[in-house]
Amino acid sequence: MYVVRLQFCTELQVIPTPMLWINAVSLAVFPTVISLVTMTKAIHYIGSTPTAILGALEPVTALFFGVLVFGEQLTPRIILGILMVITAVTLIIGGKSLLKKRKIRVKHSR
Repeated sequence: MYVVRLQFCTELQVIPTPMLWINAVSLAVFPTVISLVTMTKAIHYIGSTPTAILGALEPVTALFFGVLVFGEQLTPRIILGILMVITAVTLIIGGKSLLKKRKIRVKHSR
C-alpha cells in the first residue's frame, strides 16, 4: 500500500542535509538498540513467556498513549483490535494454568 501511494517509489525524496540524515539514522538505531537490550534484560529477569505476553500488549500501550497524549481518534476497528489482543493474551495465560492443572490431575490418577 505504501509503495502504491508513493506511485511505485517515484515520489521518494532524498534527505537533503547531513543533520536530517543523523536524525533519521538515530531514529532507526537508538530505538532498536534500546528495545533489544530491554527485551534481553526482561527475558533474563522474568523469563521468556511473561516477556512475550508483555510484548503482545505493546500495541495496546502504544494506542493508549496515542489517544491520550497525541489525540488520535479511537475507532470501533481499533477497539476491536484491542479486544482481540487482550483476549489472545488472556487465553494464553489461562490456557497455561489449565494445562498445569490437567497435568497435576493426570499424575495423581496414575
